[in-house]
Formats: sequence, C-alpha cells, structure tokens
Amino acid sequence: MDIMVLPGDGIGPEIMRSALRILEIMRSNFNVKIESQVYDNINARNIASGKVTLDYVLDEARKYRAILKGPMGDPNIRTKEGVEAGLDIILGLRFNLDLYANVRPIKLLPGVQSPLRDYGDGSKTIDYVLIRENSEGLYSSHFGGLILRDDVAIDIQTITRKGTERIVRFAFELARRSKGNAYGEKVVTCVDKSNVLKSFYFFRKVFTEVARNYSDVKYNFMYADAMAQFMILHPEMLNIVVTENMFGDILSELAAATVGGVGLAWSGNIGDDRAMFEPVHGSAPDIAGKGIANPTAMIMATSMMLDWLGYSREAKIIEDAILDALRSGVRTPDIGGKVTTEEFTNEIINRVLRR
Repeated sequence: MDIMVLPGDGIGPEIMRSALRILEIMRSNFNVKIESQVYDNINARNIASGKVTLDYVLDEARKYRAILKGPMGDPNIRTKEGVEAGLDIILGLRFNLDLYANVRPIKLLPGVQSPLRDYGDGSKTIDYVLIRENSEGLYSSHFGGLILRDDVAIDIQTITRKGTERIVRFAFELARRSKGNAYGEKVVTCVDKSNVLKSFYFFRKVFTEVARNYSDVKYNFMYADAMAQFMILHPEMLNIVVTENMFGDILSELAAATVGGVGLAWSGNIGDDRAMFEPVHGSAPDIAGKGIANPTAMIMATSMMLDWLGYSREAKIIEDAILDALRSGVRTPDIGGKVTTEEFTNEIINRVLRR
C-alpha cells in the first residue's frame, strides 16, 4: 500500500525524516507493507506563488487511502489574499476529502510534567480524546464568508443532522473501545453553547438522539466556557469529548497545554474511506535547520496511522518505544533535554528493534 507524504515547511521535513526512518524499520523488520510517496513540492512557497494549487493536491490525495502530513505553512509566507499559505491546503484536504472526525488524543506522556498541579508526578494522569467535527461548523465558512462594502463581515455556522449524527456515533463507538476515564467510566461529553445559539441547541438535540442507542456508555453535557475550566480542574474525569469545529480547535489547544504543549500533540483526520495524520504544532521556522525539533508528535501521528491501517501491534511497538525513551530521560530541548532530533530518533529506533 502506498501512502501520501507531505513533509511541509519549517521543521516539517526534519521531523518527517524521523517518521520515515521509523517506517522503513517497520517495513524491513515487522512486515509492514507500506510505501511512502513523498511530495516535496507541496509547501508554503509553492502554494503562495501558485505553482501548487488545491486542485492539484486534491487530485493527488485521492490516489491514496492514508496521508501523513508534517506541519505546513509559514507566518511569513502568505497568499495574495493575506491568508497564511498552506491553510487552504490543510482545510481543503479536510473538507474536500470529507475527513469529518478530527481525533486529538490528550495524553500526558511519562517524564513530562503538566503545568497543572498534581498531574505528572504519579498521583494523577491525563488521558482522554477530544473529537472535533471537521467538516462543518463555523469553519465551513472559510470558503464562503462574506465581506460587504468593507463594512460588514459575515461567517455562517452550519450544523447538519447528517454531520452531527456521524460525529456523535464516531465518539460513542470510540468510547465503547476505550478503557474509560480515570475512574473506569466510559462517558461521552457533548460540548456546545446551546443556551445561546439555535445551531448548538440542534447539535445537542441530535447528540441526545444518537446517545440513546448506546446504553453501555454514559453521556453528559457541558457549555464550552465551562469545559475550558473543567479541563484544567478535573481532566482525569474526561473520557471522550465531542464538539463543533471551532470550539474543538480552541479547546484542543488548551488541552495540549495541559500535557506539555502542542509539541507533544498529534491527531488524525478520519473519514469513512481515507484519513490524514499529522502533528498539530506549527512549522516553527525559527528553529528550522538547527536539528533540535521534537519529533514526538510526528512519530505518534505515524503510529496512529499504522493503527488505523490495521497494524495495531506495530503501532503499539512504536508508541511503547517513545514512552520508554521519555521515561528514561531522553528529551529534546523544548521539554528540558539536550538530545537532537536525530539522537531522539535513534533512541526510538533502537527501542523498536529490541522489541
């Protein structure tokens, strides 16, 4: 099976090299039948100049079942409309390929201290999944928002029954397969603002209808502003969280901060027939080329991709190797260590081979 590989910009090519080295080890030693087709030409500079278009990217992406993507974009490289180059590609892939479920594991890794008191010292941990509806909500207005007479800006939030039903089912099915929260409870939390907006009232209504089909999974509700507080005060009580696109974007960044920052956060954009896996941090052009980028999120995204493609055992081997390395004190400078990107990758590979 071939996969599409988009190294991206800034530190993207560096951390993608780490991921591809590990994929090669999995091919050579664990019978993982995956070949990587690398698209170096899809980057911010080519997008901004018009050498690469969204239509070209979509035509190529439709040839593959899985996409492995590095961070794409650069704050200093923008399109003629003033938008950061790369954003149209990222959102275009999600919307046009119908990758409707953005799955963000929020996991405090060993050896990483949370900024939250008592989390990461062995007494409490953070381990839940935030699922963001990826195909509609407020962000669906990105390709159709209006600015009228340079006086009024209008973005419309779209919530459909079909879109809500399938993301809620996705959340409950994931909860069924999970080990639950810190208290062993399998529970899905619906996050909305149904007290203010009719669109969110509808989201909650459809959520409730779907939830009634899962008698083995608990469910509850929380307003988005209250959830921002709850994620700080009681993250151990969370299992699966499901919400609209923009709320999911904001809350997932807050969640990442509680487990050490976006440098340790990864995600999958899942559809019915294909998926895209990526770290959620930016391209960090300020440290590009220095060899100190943390490849953890990129490698964990690779592990997540293998699991989705049916290589669950091999995915677990990679994840265990990362956790063991971090537990042993192998860390890049962003999390208090001194090892380089290459040295960190070598440590992961050595642990993978020992297994």
